[in-house]
Amino acid sequence: MKLPIKKKLDLSEEEIFSELHHFLLRKNHRLLSNEEVVEKTGVSHELIHKWVKTGKLKPTLFPNLGAPCERCGQITNYSKLCLDCSITITATLEKEEKEKEWFRQIQQMNRKHTYHLK
Repeated sequence: MKLPIKKKLDLSEEEIFSELHHFLLRKNHRLLSNEEVVEKTGVSHELIHKWVKTGKLKPTLFPNLGAPCERCGQITNYSKLCLDCSITITATLEKEEKEKEWFRQIQQMNRKHTYHLK
């Protein structure tokens, strides 16, 4: 079933969202993926991604909708980053913090063994 969205070029973005939201809330449409929504409604990928990112299309209601990760491009419904990228970034930051702490300890040890003449 195609929505008449393609035919109505003068519709505002909010009107398109309203029609799409009502379409998705129907029993069989809640679990549609991005591709299926585009195919059945004609709404662009960009609009779907925008609404997922801004939270208008909530992952709790529509678990198969998502937006591309800003780092790798994989479709995710978590946030701006997919789970893999957030884990990688977190691990990198933790490693860097450990290296900074190690460097501080070495500097403190060097200061202990340094003496100054007056």
